[in-house]
Amino acid sequence: MTTLQSLSSFVPRKTAWIPAPIWIHTCQQMAQGYFWPSLITTVGCLGNITYTCTLPFVTVGILTGTTLTRSKAILSTLMIWLANQIFGYLLHNYPRTPDSFGWGIVLGIATLSVTLAASYRPLFKPVKPGQLWLNYAWIPLMLVLGFLGFQVLIFLAGLFLGGTHGLTLPVLGKIWLDNWLWTGLWIGIHSVLVGSKARSLYPISQPAHLEYPAFNKPASKA
Repeated sequence: MTTLQSLSSFVPRKTAWIPAPIWIHTCQQMAQGYFWPSLITTVGCLGNITYTCTLPFVTVGILTGTTLTRSKAILSTLMIWLANQIFGYLLHNYPRTPDSFGWGIVLGIATLSVTLAASYRPLFKPVKPGQLWLNYAWIPLMLVLGFLGFQVLIFLAGLFLGGTHGLTLPVLGKIWLDNWLWTGLWIGIHSVLVGSKARSLYPISQPAHLEYPAFNKPASKA
């Protein structure tokens, strides 16, 4: 005779966590979709209404590089950079001089460099069991390395273009803090959206040891 207890063992039980393969697959879906790329590109472009050359470009590179496919990351980065230049010259009265145009190009190259470096380990990169944290550990590492690399490029460009006298330690400290705060905020938003999408699309009821081979395919960076 079947007991109530034995029947209850077949009832799916939702867990409080989302298995890593499902999380990664959902990150990949968002990267290849339209909503998330459109959201961060739109917000990044409109952010130039408030920000000028102090836009957290490192955050732009890290956010696009780790949450989008490489081609979309490059496109999003270039669009945000272009918006920065357009708003700068039309709204913020950037000087229309050769060195000013040169600085715009330098900012674009530096930001795109961070994007390409960050895309080495996107959040949807397949990992071994228990190693999902490595994808997220890449973000603070890129905040440090990306910021240092970005400022080195600015320093080297300043040797030829000048105009770096305003980059004092307090100013650099504020830019550093802004990049950490904005990156943390947007990665948090991305995580909330991934979690919500994963729970709506997949039944999170499998045991922790169960593998999801369909989700372990290498993610495309195209």
